[in-house]
Amino acid sequence: MAPRRAAWRLGRWTAKAALGAWLEVPAAQVEILAAPDGAPEAWRDGARVPASVSLSHRGDRGLAVVAGAPAVVGCDLELIEPRSGAFMREWLTVPEQRLASGGDGARQALIANLIWTAKEAAAKVRRAGLRLDVRNAVVTLDDDSVTADGWSALQVQWGDGAPPTAG
Repeated sequence: MAPRRAAWRLGRWTAKAALGAWLEVPAAQVEILAAPDGAPEAWRDGARVPASVSLSHRGDRGLAVVAGAPAVVGCDLELIEPRSGAFMREWLTVPEQRLASGGDGARQALIANLIWTAKEAAAKVRRAGLRLDVRNAVVTLDDDSVTADGWSALQVQWGDGAPPTAG
């Protein structure tokens, strides 16, 4: 339990540091508190800050994103590692599985983890995180927008007809 608690604290500390930098105040002057739905919220001097905050942690790394309202942000941090066939079948749609299965093992791991992190970040945008069934989200990559360094836009479309989340 201690490593999980330490990772949780790292995520909160990272979010406080990001929020403090965004507000141009020391991190000690801000708080990251859980809203009733569990999503992190920004606070300063006992008042809610009109900002969206998302945080993630994996191992000894923390990530936080802050944006001014009305923007809503979501982020996720994962290691790029091979994903089992069972993971792929359980969490990725058939088109996503096909997308991730092309290329060598390193590319498969990269694409599978990209799809997973996009789904989790999009679930955070909806302020539900993994309480949502991310199997109802479909990630598509925009091949037309690939940059010289290999980056590409993506979209996450939810099966419930909610507007897509772009990243």
